[in-house]
Amino acid sequence: MNLYKSFIITIALSTLLSCADENPQNESAKSGVLASVDALDKTIQNATASNDWKISLDHHRMAQKEDAYTPPAIATIFSDSEINSKILENNDQLIALDLPFKFLAYSEPDTVDARLAYTSTDFIARRHGLPEELLADYSDALASILSLVDKSVISETKTADIEKGFAIVKIKSEFDFETTVNRLKETIRAIPDTIWFGELDYQQEAQAVGVELNPTRLLFFGAPEPGAKAMISTPKLGLDAFCQKLLVFENENGEVWAVYNDITAFSKLYYDKATVPQRLIQWRLKSTISNTLEQE
Repeated sequence: MNLYKSFIITIALSTLLSCADENPQNESAKSGVLASVDALDKTIQNATASNDWKISLDHHRMAQKEDAYTPPAIATIFSDSEINSKILENNDQLIALDLPFKFLAYSEPDTVDARLAYTSTDFIARRHGLPEELLADYSDALASILSLVDKSVISETKTADIEKGFAIVKIKSEFDFETTVNRLKETIRAIPDTIWFGELDYQQEAQAVGVELNPTRLLFFGAPEPGAKAMISTPKLGLDAFCQKLLVFENENGEVWAVYNDITAFSKLYYDKATVPQRLIQWRLKSTISNTLEQE
């Protein structure tokens, strides 16, 4: 399973990141902004309480447990099987990388304001070359939740320059679908600093609503300490890059692909910069997945 290579990569990454700068706010400021972010997140949690599939990831507190720091940031990822299946039916499975609804309650470094980021309809349409009418139900559900918060806290994302295929990294597997998923899970769970958060089975969702879909699954995992180093000055990355969202799918030709977001591309989109910790994590991610999906 190339686990030895993964361990070597982990050790190298930990050594390099140990020198990364930390710049936490004073305790009073941190406490105030954390309370504001928690309150904003509670609004999102209440609005999504009825969803059958949901993950909530508190980046700040997970980092804290590892004696690391990142500004307050809580991601909520949830799924609507009917909306997902309607969009994916007879369309590119790559869209599944963005289909779970994603919200991030967070604060920028050295500020006391809570912000809310989300994956917009326009972003998905541009990234995957879709007509916006296909995303109408997604857009309506999104608008319903956004209506619950003050417009002043919403962090919009620039989409004018987003082209089809933006920041999508694809790696072809040399194994069948189930073997690919199992190998990835085994590798991820064996990495000492990494946490497995769960998975979303789109094919299973589709079957439940009478839609046929090739095997398509989204895996969620992350490493809180390295992630904190990569997010400390760019916390909005908690929406798209952290945790890691790894899409595995089998296309109509029987090819199996693993797909994920380019961390540095999203950092440049949000902050016009990419940091050394982000590049190191990107390198580890690509190396780990590539090694796992190639024949011994």
